[in-house]
Amino acid sequence: MRIRETRGVEEIVMGKHVKKYVFRPSGRVRWIVVGRHRDYIVLINVPYCSCDDYFFRVIHGSKPYCYHIEAVNLAIKTGNFETIEESDDWYDKLMREWTDFTK
Repeated sequence: MRIRETRGVEEIVMGKHVKKYVFRPSGRVRWIVVGRHRDYIVLINVPYCSCDDYFFRVIHGSKPYCYHIEAVNLAIKTGNFETIEESDDWYDKLMREWTDFTK
């Protein structure tokens, strides 16, 4: 990862832009990185991110991860993230919002 991207990852984590949404009672978890223009879904186990960098560079093999994935990994490692608990009733609404790429 380039120095600029490393700084960006640290700024995301230190700025508390990494959110762990836990839905109850199902226990489903979604990691969200709050970006400048929209929020990005990050799936750690895959790994996957809904950002353009992931689609244009990671999928095509130019780089192994986008900086949103790196930020979530660093946030988990340092414990520097916000946990938000929501009812399962909110899951579909929030997923629609997070996957609305027209914003």
